[in-house]
Amino acid sequence: MRKIDKSHIISTEYKVWESSLQGKHPNYTSSNHKFYYDIVMNLFHCQGGVCAYTEVLLCSEDYYSTNCWHNGKYTIDNPQFFGALDHFDPALKKNRAWAWDNLFMVQKDINDKHKRESPVDDILKPDREGYDPFLLLEYDEKLHIFFANVNQEESLQERINTMILTLGINHSTIVKKRKEHLSSIFEKINFISTWQEEETKNYQFFTALTMFKQMKQVD
Repeated sequence: MRKIDKSHIISTEYKVWESSLQGKHPNYTSSNHKFYYDIVMNLFHCQGGVCAYTEVLLCSEDYYSTNCWHNGKYTIDNPQFFGALDHFDPALKKNRAWAWDNLFMVQKDINDKHKRESPVDDILKPDREGYDPFLLLEYDEKLHIFFANVNQEESLQERINTMILTLGINHSTIVKKRKEHLSSIFEKINFISTWQEEETKNYQFFTALTMFKQMKQVD
């Protein structure tokens, strides 16, 4: 959803190892791998603790702040977080299982239930150069779902809507949480708070909140 900058590498031991593989990656063994937490927590650092696709909160900053690393190695033995490590393009999992540019942390339900069986489209890959959710997406504040920007040409809208489904952005679990969270914020803004106060305090569903604000034409 949000544009993600993955250029801040804190897990430098992992990155040196990944670079040394030269395309010959060992099999994916999930949390048994020695660099698993190095990857997971560096991703959370880049993603701000939220799911890369849905923006639901998955991890507290206490576990991904820079002081959790020492000499390029993550130091907490059992960090607390929700979610799963996702290979954006599943076709790369076989031979490039540990490639940094293909990995994101995501909410577990969408990782389990939205496996990609067809070739992936990078149109909604959040670290893609030129990616801009506000050009590609629109938000329905009544249904709390995203859909392709209707100002885009039809073929592009089809690609976007396909990837919204593929990535689980409108998964029922997420829509429920998104609705509850944003409805609470909207109610506060209507009665006791301001947009600035709520945006400052907000910790998830950033894109939906910004789009709703734009629809209301709030300065």
